[in-house]
Amino acid sequence: MQDMKRSKRRMTNQQVAPIVNNVEPSQNHLDECMDEELNRGFGCKPKQKNCDCKHDHDCKHDHDCDCKHDCDCKHDHDCDCKHDHDCDCDCDHNHKHCEPCEIKADKCVKNPCAHPQCGGPIRPVLSPANARPIAIETNRVFDTMVFQTFTDAVAPNGETLVFDLDVVEVNGPVPRGGQVSVTIDKVCINFSAIVIDTGRTTLEDFDIEPLEPSGRPCETIFESAVCGRRNDRCCNQGLGQNVVYKQRGLSVLVEDLVLELRGRCGCTEVVALAFPAVKLMGGQIKRCCDVEFLFNTLTAPISVPADGRAFTLRQEFMTNLTVDCIGKALLRCVCDECCESHFELCIPNDIDLIMCLEAIVSTLTSEQIVVLGSQNAIQPRVVDTFNKVCDFRTCEEKNNDDRDRDRDKCRDRDRCRDRDRDRDRDRDRDRDRDRDRDRDRDRDRDRDNNCGCNI
Repeated sequence: MQDMKRSKRRMTNQQVAPIVNNVEPSQNHLDECMDEELNRGFGCKPKQKNCDCKHDHDCKHDHDCDCKHDCDCKHDHDCDCKHDHDCDCDCDHNHKHCEPCEIKADKCVKNPCAHPQCGGPIRPVLSPANARPIAIETNRVFDTMVFQTFTDAVAPNGETLVFDLDVVEVNGPVPRGGQVSVTIDKVCINFSAIVIDTGRTTLEDFDIEPLEPSGRPCETIFESAVCGRRNDRCCNQGLGQNVVYKQRGLSVLVEDLVLELRGRCGCTEVVALAFPAVKLMGGQIKRCCDVEFLFNTLTAPISVPADGRAFTLRQEFMTNLTVDCIGKALLRCVCDECCESHFELCIPNDIDLIMCLEAIVSTLTSEQIVVLGSQNAIQPRVVDTFNKVCDFRTCEEKNNDDRDRDRDKCRDRDRCRDRDRDRDRDRDRDRDRDRDRDRDRDRDRDRDNNCGCNI
């Protein structure tokens, strides 16, 4: 038994001894590696550790330069004491003390264009006190209808439209081998103008004379003068007559169209531009600036006056450009012959550009009617440009105005506080009144119960 104990003690001593002896060399090796990495990170070459520094203590330090401690810099030492030296280093750490480059201005003004971005329409003031009957002559809507349709874009000559893609920005890493899938999150549509061509409009046997020529940019309302024709049967019944409205060759031209595609591949953001183009012989692609939308014939019956009066045919169009779903997009990095790399984006199903159109067709008749209104109900807003731009107040006047403004704010704040206090007081008074009412009701109920028991 004693031999086993001695053997066990001997085995324990042999296991612990090597671990204790290997701690100090590994620590020294770690310190040397850290010093070397720090020197490499700051771009400095390691120097001798014996430098001529003046210190007021007896410690050993590891410095990389010869310096006198007169500046506000902190050094890492290997001794067991903390030092905050004010030293002036002679070595160059690329720290330059320069004055800030600023433009000195004697006067600064606020931006006067600090108005809100949104504003409501004018709100006329009309009340029974200032309203009176007014006779006017205006157009009355005799009948109206709306067409809602959409169509795909084509090239100006009617050819199939394709898009030529240019990758303009890639923020993030992209694998160089093979293609990666890109998810298109947003499509921004940019254009300069939309031109609507109404084509040829007919109204059965009625003659239509356009009041203004069509095909102007940003024009969405078109009116035509129509000579009336009497229908005795419908006129005797006090009704209008139904005629067939038909519009052929309606087209919309979008000028200078460019699509901006914003997508992502993982955490990498991709931005590309899509230009309308057509395919030529041999697979070549030729860009075109404009795209066209050709709509089918719009036709429906509409009611017109049956007493032979002339009327106005009004067409109002509303357009909305959009794109269909872009399901799949592929991005790859291509290296050309000059060893320069660029990115290419491919959409297998291409881009479907869609124009949604809403056409409101109405027949208007000129009539004299009486309305209830006020002649001076609309007050124009006064725009004081001089006081907004020019300020000739003295410093004392400006301070007084600021003080008055702050006083008004404080007064409004106090008024709101008093109003809230009165509201709380009224609420507490109502609560106390309800509590007293409940107490009286309970007292009456108890009295009635006691009276019943005595009987």
